[in-house]
Amino acid sequence: MSFAPLDTSLIEQRLRERVSEFEQVNGAAAYHTLKGLQDFRTGTCYVVLAAESNPAADGGQPRLKSAASAVFGVVICTRNYRDPHAEAAKDEATIFAGKAREALIGWTPGSWLPCIWLKGQVLDSDQERVLWIDVYHTTHVLGATP
Repeated sequence: MSFAPLDTSLIEQRLRERVSEFEQVNGAAAYHTLKGLQDFRTGTCYVVLAAESNPAADGGQPRLKSAASAVFGVVICTRNYRDPHAEAAKDEATIFAGKAREALIGWTPGSWLPCIWLKGQVLDSDQERVLWIDVYHTTHVLGATP
């Protein structure tokens, strides 16, 4: 067991294995190097931990183990090749998002609770790209073996 934040590399690996259409699946480090929408490559996916919290915080903190409620995002960059307002390009974004959802919804790596989809939306777009995000929730355990 570990006290480390949610290991998003497990999610990245799952997406690599299950969604062959992604040219690349990267983590937060790669995502945070991008300065603007023009820096995103189409067909690329990024997994980013958004937040963690203790669902039992009001009840005191256990000494050895604690549940950690984690929210993470799957950011997908797709082509916007038909519509300057990004409406038609949502077609490609929804295909990619659908495949990612199929890979993640209900998936339970190790001792995590099943991944739950929370929402999806367009983050940004221009005449070449659409940036889509799906937000998920899971719970994992922080702690040490005595």
